[in-house]
Amino acid sequence: MSLMQIIIFSSGIMLGLGIVFGIGLGYFAKVFKVQENPLIDEILEILPGANCGACGFSGCRSLAEGITSGKASIETCRVGGEETVKNLAKLLGVGTDNISYEKYIAIPLCKGGKSLAMKNATVKGVKTCKIANNLKLSEKICTYGCLGYGDCVLVCPFNAIKMNDEGLPEIDPSLCTGCGLCVKECPREVIEIFSYKEKVLAICKNSEKGSAVRNACRVGCITCYVCEKKCPKNAIKMVNNLPVIDIEKCDLCGICINVCPTKTLSLIKALSAKENGKK
Repeated sequence: MSLMQIIIFSSGIMLGLGIVFGIGLGYFAKVFKVQENPLIDEILEILPGANCGACGFSGCRSLAEGITSGKASIETCRVGGEETVKNLAKLLGVGTDNISYEKYIAIPLCKGGKSLAMKNATVKGVKTCKIANNLKLSEKICTYGCLGYGDCVLVCPFNAIKMNDEGLPEIDPSLCTGCGLCVKECPREVIEIFSYKEKVLAICKNSEKGSAVRNACRVGCITCYVCEKKCPKNAIKMVNNLPVIDIEKCDLCGICINVCPTKTLSLIKALSAKENGKK
């Protein structure tokens, strides 16, 4: 047998084996195919499709599988809001009596921007908050405040965050879904999630005492206790050198805001119906 005949014969055998194995694989794939629950695709159509992972699942399909299998509830997706929950409830035939549709948003608890936070260094070459925090590189004396490199902006899937001229994050409440990705990303834990109701908050995370804070930031809480003493409803208590407001007692009178010498306290306003419809 010549070399050419051997090559042709070998190629024929390989081709034949390929066809046999291909048919076999196709047959067994069909026989052993795992049937996916069609409900998954129906749930997926209702979910917002952001694939942000804020729900704890890798994406919307993974969450849809979790809801179908009972590993997740219909209100797990915070991004979808009330409409998504109601549509899922209708699809699955479950009640919504015990489900809260309260809106949550992320709020940065730092006012110490470029013009108000004291500096003790000049930092060059740092691009992210995570790097700056890990290497202990910050221009600001305060070790509790915003580092200002905008890691939170980059992870927000809803374009709800921008860095202002002071180098601090501003969050648009009409776009924010309260997913919490920015909270996880912030190495200083400056951003927190709150229910979006009118409330008074201390916009400061520095838990050091007065003189140390005063030397670091013009708008940090100096633990003077004036807000606690002046509150007519006894709604304010100093905890870890910071004022904590009991929103059940607070009547939003604004006295604490007016008497605060460093203007650390701020009134967080709720969206109007028109603004909320922006989304």
